[in-house]
Amino acid sequence: MGTSRIRPAVRGVWTVVTVLLAAGCATMPDTGDPQRVDPVQGVGGDNGVQVRVIPVPPRDGLSPREVVQNFLDASIADERNYTTAMQYLTPDGAKKWKPADGVVVLQNTTPGPPVVESDTAGTEVSIKSSQVGQLDGKHTFTAVPSTPYEAAFTLVNIAKDANGKDSSTKAEWRIDDLPDQLILNQTNFGNTYQQVDRYFYTASDPSATGPQQPVLVPDPIYLRRRIDPASAAANALAEGASDWLAPAVHSAFDGAKIVGPVAGDDPRDPRVQVDGTDISGGKCQLIAAQLYFTLASQGGSGSIDQVTLTGRHGAALCQLTSAQARVSAYAPGALAGGSGGSTPAYFRRPSDGVLMRLSGQDSNTTVPGPFGAAHLPADLAPTAQHLVGEFAVKRDNKVAAVVSQDGKSLFEVGLTDSDKLGQPVVVSGATAPGQGFASPSWDGYGGLWVVDRNPVAPAVLLIRGQTRTVATLDIPADRTVDGIRLSSDGTRAALLLKDGTGAISLWLGLVTHAGSPQAPAVQISTVRQLAPQLSDVVSVSWADTDLLLVLGKEKDSITQLHYVGTDGSQIVETPLQAVDGMTAVAASESRTDPVLADSQDQEHTIYGLSGNAQWQWRSYATNGVLPTYPG
Repeated sequence: MGTSRIRPAVRGVWTVVTVLLAAGCATMPDTGDPQRVDPVQGVGGDNGVQVRVIPVPPRDGLSPREVVQNFLDASIADERNYTTAMQYLTPDGAKKWKPADGVVVLQNTTPGPPVVESDTAGTEVSIKSSQVGQLDGKHTFTAVPSTPYEAAFTLVNIAKDANGKDSSTKAEWRIDDLPDQLILNQTNFGNTYQQVDRYFYTASDPSATGPQQPVLVPDPIYLRRRIDPASAAANALAEGASDWLAPAVHSAFDGAKIVGPVAGDDPRDPRVQVDGTDISGGKCQLIAAQLYFTLASQGGSGSIDQVTLTGRHGAALCQLTSAQARVSAYAPGALAGGSGGSTPAYFRRPSDGVLMRLSGQDSNTTVPGPFGAAHLPADLAPTAQHLVGEFAVKRDNKVAAVVSQDGKSLFEVGLTDSDKLGQPVVVSGATAPGQGFASPSWDGYGGLWVVDRNPVAPAVLLIRGQTRTVATLDIPADRTVDGIRLSSDGTRAALLLKDGTGAISLWLGLVTHAGSPQAPAVQISTVRQLAPQLSDVVSVSWADTDLLLVLGKEKDSITQLHYVGTDGSQIVETPLQAVDGMTAVAASESRTDPVLADSQDQEHTIYGLSGNAQWQWRSYATNGVLPTYPG
């Protein structure tokens, strides 16, 4: 059931390796089939990053400003316990500094001039910059949109003969008071830290009926890239999920802990010693799966052949091979749809509203059932006043949800020859164009989500056996939900929120379920903004289990494509050029599928993005709008 969706681990915006995807690099030929697009590239554990910092210990005669700069440089060196950086601190300063508590990421970390400087008195050196990110003690990154930041370092001169006439050459300035966390600029953060996904199982849904298949959900974190990264990733996994994701997932570790470093003579065959009660059989396999996908996320697909769990005395408890992990029912993205590494795509013909399945250049086919009929029912057919309604295909490719052309009704339409069009599953009370239903989206458990933009009673609805209103918490009071896209595992919702000016921004919310089958309850909460640099977002699609593809624009710029991680880190530093008039972008959680987009040209062209050294938009179909993958 599904395949692994492991990607190379260089995915932050802060790396010294430049991805050459300038806005002028994407071209637009007329023909050719689109191929998959890799937004990032990596090479082994270092992912091509060759910059290493050799720390320099303090020497006599350094000015306070030089001491602070050398300390900052030493703090990014490849030393497990920050040995050299500690030499720049007094004993009291060393007690106060807690680099394990997290990282403050700034645009720059150049120290300013000392406030007071003398040979005998203390002095203060400050850093003033804009903060762009924060890494907490559980390794979770949070984007901070250009927040002013100031940090002060207090230094004292510990030289015994500092009051002599040659004191400037004898001075031994040391930092006595400083911020608790590490302070890094963007480039140094990218050089020092590597993004990794640790994986946890979807939590049980008490309101669901029937069996539930748990799948692994990525929890992006950042770890020091060259300080035993495998052991760091394994221990971060055993510590548990981030505070944000924790309510929607659970871990098979459940009290078990990792003992010692990740071992093994071959890095492709890691051995992990686990200590705990009843680690055998099925539980051992579940822990092994979490470890496999977590360790594999560091090096990309194929970097791990198998994972072996051992007990206290080194005896093997269980083993999970790459082949077993990739075809397991709990693999990341296993509920995304598609098989054999290929996911079908669909679009609607604006001329008659018929649903088409993308089968290749000039060989697209209509779907079976009423949605593919030559003459659609009046509710689904386009008219002079209304274009075709939005739609979403269920991940099993057997049912489509389609919004009526006036936006007031939502239908579920079977995609077989024997299916008939029934009554709408839900009706909106909206009365004006541009209101009513929008953005239908299926999760991997068969739940159908839709936004009702009725200004009198705006709501997000979940249809699963019955229609329930989703509680949307933590959404800013000046914004309303204009669109939604669910991850296949159902734990996260990409939200398009509209403000009073009509501008739309991208946010991410956590989905949790409660109640019972008779009294279900569902909510989207702890909503956080992604890509705050985008002043207006046109479309969003899931491009992997932890990655979104966004069609939007920055202020005073043009509409472009942006890859954005679910933690807010931008994946490709330079956006990709969009075709003029694009209104929708579609990707799948399988990286083997091409990116698709439509346009408002006269022929209503569907484009696919392809290329290696140079990405290109190629015409894939005409007379088509709203390209989409199941979900």
